Amino acid sequence: MNWRELHDKYARLLWALHSAWALISGIAVLILAHNRYGFARWVVLFLALTWGSTLFVSRVAEASRLLRFAHGVVSYLTRVMYQETLFFLIPFYFYSATVRSWNFVYVVLLTALAVLSCFDLLFDRLLREHRWFAIGFFAFVSFSALQFFLPLLLRTRIENGEVLAATIAFLAALALSQRWRDLVDGRRLAAAAVVFAIVLAGVYVFRPLLPPVPLRMTALRFSGELDHRTLSAPATFTSEIPRSALRRGRIYAVATVFSPERIPARVQMSFVQNGKVLRVSRIVDLTTRPEGFRVWDSVRLPPNVSADPIHVELSTAGQLLGKRTIRVVP
Repeated sequence: MNWRELHDKYARLLWALHSAWALISGIAVLILAHNRYGFARWVVLFLALTWGSTLFVSRVAEASRLLRFAHGVVSYLTRVMYQETLFFLIPFYFYSATVRSWNFVYVVLLTALAVLSCFDLLFDRLLREHRWFAIGFFAFVSFSALQFFLPLLLRTRIENGEVLAATIAFLAALALSQRWRDLVDGRRLAAAAVVFAIVLAGVYVFRPLLPPVPLRMTALRFSGELDHRTLSAPATFTSEIPRSALRRGRIYAVATVFSPERIPARVQMSFVQNGKVLRVSRIVDLTTRPEGFRVWDSVRLPPNVSADPIHVELSTAGQLLGKRTIRVVP
């Protein structure tokens, strides 16, 4: 039995074993990446190298058969890089997202794409045979990595980092999909400008679906009294608070937010009961600290307040940092 026959007989088994290994290694990356923010710059560097090598080889390989092997190697490394990058990002997005909220859909999407990248035969066929899938996949992974990394690098607000990440991802994807000399054509340039405008509008409209990486709310506690200087309380509650603990019928909420670096942010807290807004705090402009920061607000409840739960949400520029529910009990 020659090499070709062996390849034809066992190719699917070998690729299946490789896919299983890819999934195991991806899970290992997910575990090792836990709270290791210093690795973020390497992920962006590897993405840049992957983009540059893919762009170069794809351009040259069109005119030279000698580089087909190199093209295959780069294609394989690209799939591996996608896989490791997605598994690296999952824990950071998971902790920044809020379970049972719309921004958790982004985490589910990241996880689904990470698992998809482990199925070598299917993923490779999608990348090779569906050009727009390959470009869209690259743009999504690049945007996800950059919107996490840029606020850490540039010390900019999360919403500004998202716009810059979308711009860089769009330009990089445009370079992969079009030759620069083709953009001299007025119609193609106009089409690219329209798509770019749609991308920026999409970032603004769908911002509530984006987890506010790298920030994450770690705690939200309630009390009936609060020292405004130290933010300490005689007693704190998490889900239920007795009416007798409320001083002058007021509930105080103190949120703790983790930040790996000093990042400017705008945070706001809201209290909602039965779809009715009880209070929305003023927007607080602050610079986060690496050890985290706390924000607070309070709402005075009417004497005849119902026993229905009060939903308290903390957000930054329209993105949900976290939410908790408190119920007033007799």
